[in-house]
Amino acid sequence: MKKLLAIMWKDVNVLFRDGAAVALIIAGPLVLTIGLGLVTGSFAASDAPAISRIPVLIVDQDGGRFATALTDLLTGEDLADLLAPEMWNDEAAALERTRDGDVAATVVIPAGFSAGFLPDMTTGALPDPVALRVYGDPGSPIRAGVVRSIAEEFTNRAQTGVTTVQIALTSLATSGAASPAELPAIGRAMGEQLFNPLAYFAPAMALLFLMYAVTLGARTLLSERREGTLARMLAAPVTNGQVLGGKVAGIFLGGFIQMAVLILLSTTLFQLNWGNPLGVLLVIASAALAATGWGLLIAAVSTNSGQVSGLGMALTLIFGILGGSFVPGMQMGSLLERAGSITPNKWAMDGFMALAAGDGLPAIIVPVAALLAMAAILFIISAALFRRRQSELLVG
Repeated sequence: MKKLLAIMWKDVNVLFRDGAAVALIIAGPLVLTIGLGLVTGSFAASDAPAISRIPVLIVDQDGGRFATALTDLLTGEDLADLLAPEMWNDEAAALERTRDGDVAATVVIPAGFSAGFLPDMTTGALPDPVALRVYGDPGSPIRAGVVRSIAEEFTNRAQTGVTTVQIALTSLATSGAASPAELPAIGRAMGEQLFNPLAYFAPAMALLFLMYAVTLGARTLLSERREGTLARMLAAPVTNGQVLGGKVAGIFLGGFIQMAVLILLSTTLFQLNWGNPLGVLLVIASAALAATGWGLLIAAVSTNSGQVSGLGMALTLIFGILGGSFVPGMQMGSLLERAGSITPNKWAMDGFMALAAGDGLPAIIVPVAALLAMAAILFIISAALFRRRQSELLVG
């Protein structure tokens, strides 16, 4: 056991002494989360971004609740250091000022924008959405892009929130927990509880880079074989099982530490409430185990460290897309949402979201069980492949 632990700690030390690796797996997700926080107005005004006081005109032709919410966001204190908004009534005049370069962008909220988020009270169906129109100054593409990103993210958050409320109200109605007359008031109360997008994107980005972290760990198995390090290990009084066991434990521990550090940093930097601490640890551990399983499978089917890197990067991106690291699964369609079940990202996000919503340990039983089952299946498959290639992998 001591030899296995020594190999494990050696691999973890190698991983976290690599400045480039640490920048990718720790700083990378934090930077992406901060960027998403800036465009969603999730930071206090004291956290001033580098780009500041972007002049933007707002033309509200709708006047509905969602239009008011967007206007409040653009003109509110959270974005006061980022935007310099001005309400405008004449769309043509606003566009002329944008073309002339007087302002970076004009946001037009068309009539019917708010109605596009409100389901039919009889059928529950949503009407065709009415899209926002954002016009940018060609001479200020970056500043116009920031305004466009904020508007698009608001729309995505609104759509996600409406879908969540719809599902909850349908459940209340079908279970008899609420009468039809009570549903509108309940829906309004739920809609007033604004969701902090950082609570979604922080774990989403951490899970995206978790796959990359385990790929780095798996790559050491083949790179050390090429460099002769494994041969020197085996020349010492250590068994093949201890070597492989130490490698597996090192990959898992590296992924676990990465996730835990990101959780702690996001709690401190973004004031996020992750929910039940024990539940958070269980989700982190099970997600790291499942990701380790995928990392081992990649190493088992690869012949060199370059293949590990290529396959790992491909899986990282595919799992990020299918698992909801970029867009919530409910917005991708039923087919892609079901396909996301093969990814550790999807199940871990389910667990983190349940805990962030205030649910207890019973709410994460299914996600944790799915992650552990995934890890077990992948470990069994990888072990079988390693046994077939044992002499090749460990000796070369």
